[in-house]
Amino acid sequence: MRLFGRLALALAAPTLLAAAPSPPADLILYDAHVWTAEDANPRAEAVAISGDRIVAVGRNRDVLRYRGPSTRAVDLHGQMVMPGFIDAHTHFENACDWFFEVRLIDVDEEATMLARLKEAVARVPADFWITGVEWGGLTARRQWTKGNRSYAAFEPRLADVDAVTGDRPILFKRHDGAVFANSAALARLRITPHKPDPSGGAIGHDAGGALTGMLYGTAATIAWSSLPPKNMARTLVAAKAMTRQLNSLGITSIHDIARVDALSQSTVYRVDVERSHTNLSIFTDLRKQGDLTVRVYPLLPLRSFRGLAALGITPGSGDDMIRFGGLKAFIDGFLTIDPWQNHPDYSGDFVYRVTDAATMQQDVIDADRAGFDVGMHVFGDKAHKLLLDWYESAIAADGPRDRRFRLIHAWWPRMAEIERAGKIGLVADITPAQELHGWEQAEAVLGKDKAQTAFAWRTLIQHGIRLNIGSDWPGDYDKTDVSPVDPLANLYYAVTRHWEGEPASKAWHPEQAMTIAEALKAYTINPAWTAHEDRIKGSLAPGKLADLVVLSQDIAEGPPERLLQTHITWTLLGGRTVFGGN
Repeated sequence: MRLFGRLALALAAPTLLAAAPSPPADLILYDAHVWTAEDANPRAEAVAISGDRIVAVGRNRDVLRYRGPSTRAVDLHGQMVMPGFIDAHTHFENACDWFFEVRLIDVDEEATMLARLKEAVARVPADFWITGVEWGGLTARRQWTKGNRSYAAFEPRLADVDAVTGDRPILFKRHDGAVFANSAALARLRITPHKPDPSGGAIGHDAGGALTGMLYGTAATIAWSSLPPKNMARTLVAAKAMTRQLNSLGITSIHDIARVDALSQSTVYRVDVERSHTNLSIFTDLRKQGDLTVRVYPLLPLRSFRGLAALGITPGSGDDMIRFGGLKAFIDGFLTIDPWQNHPDYSGDFVYRVTDAATMQQDVIDADRAGFDVGMHVFGDKAHKLLLDWYESAIAADGPRDRRFRLIHAWWPRMAEIERAGKIGLVADITPAQELHGWEQAEAVLGKDKAQTAFAWRTLIQHGIRLNIGSDWPGDYDKTDVSPVDPLANLYYAVTRHWEGEPASKAWHPEQAMTIAEALKAYTINPAWTAHEDRIKGSLAPGKLADLVVLSQDIAEGPPERLLQTHITWTLLGGRTVFGGN
């Protein structure tokens, strides 16, 4: 038996065993660096699994007692075993939509466009359209601010694009509304060299009269409106690929911003309050087909929660694959107490989803009374103050209960609100990559002094606020930013506060970084606790679901760069392999 010095304490710690080693385990993983997320016994050497549950965690010699004639015992040769990652904030349907798209907003040269298009052609099944929007958009916005409102990004060469796509139809929209179609798309749209221009539009031709693929004005509008409609059959193709991607990254559970379509279809809204909320039917349909390989904790819209009970959705309802209990809403777009330093006549405002403050407060109180936990997207010091007022009003009105209220993103609270949040036991869902590109904005809006508590993760922890890490995958709704979904990358950002490849001197307020142990818990047991599921998942202990991940090396120790040098070798959901294997 190989022993590793770093686990000397684990060898001396008591082994967590079920009452008796019978019946034998189905699977034993041994000779591993096991990180359990259990404070009492954080380290071990082996894990035994029977069915979908863990039956033993401890030393090799003790756990191997569970081996029987049919047990599969796998020597991991020092690889790391830990609970499966739980991403506390995703937009799954948005990711499904992006699956069929090429990100173009930051593209202002053909070579980059072709490289990204090649990636899309490799991943999107044949016969599906590949689309993309607003190529050259970021450059156009910069030109606009400089007064150049006539700027238009490059026009791709049809032959170059066709060489990458072949008979796959693609349709790209430029920042100014012009559209590019490859030859396969032109054929489907019945656009030929001799077709007349529509009224108010033009079909692009070169000097010899051949089609260029460019369409302008109403010709572009007609082409774009001819795309096949989004439907569930198309979405499920992407959804299966997206779950496989999550599993390949060691993710076994997500807290997804979701909606119930039946309720959405029967409700009249003032504005699009459910933008970026995943249709829950995607998950239920995946499950029916046997393709749901991540557990889902949906965060449903707060505004329409009163209709959930009639559909059988109540706090704690559901099962181990899809469980309910959380609600989500928005409060603001950088709502601050004082005017912005870089915009002194403005101090932010509620987002368009907010009817008014009184309605929001009553929704929080009523949802809390019904037993739901509320999470609110919150940016700005005034936004935090108002939200804390609403949460405290609910607590005062509804009395004691086991609440797990959230500050989603928690951008820029003041110390006063951090202290209040700690006293009432709030959870903060943070996205480490957002700090890396958001700290300059915080200083520009708040000034350096007031920005001291922006992205202050260490301060939040010290004041008793539990942190979850969520990726906000796939990224901004307008596609200006892509959110990394890889937990290993997000762990790196959480413990370094700078991008990979940058020196430590680039970290903004490095004293606010999380430790690796804190970050690992923010990706495992903390989000499980937030969803009232810590009794069944989030750590490795007998009786819990066998959701675990095997990594190529131990990431709980060593320098941060170790995170970027590690890869996932095996992901198990309820004891079943959903990625890799040994």
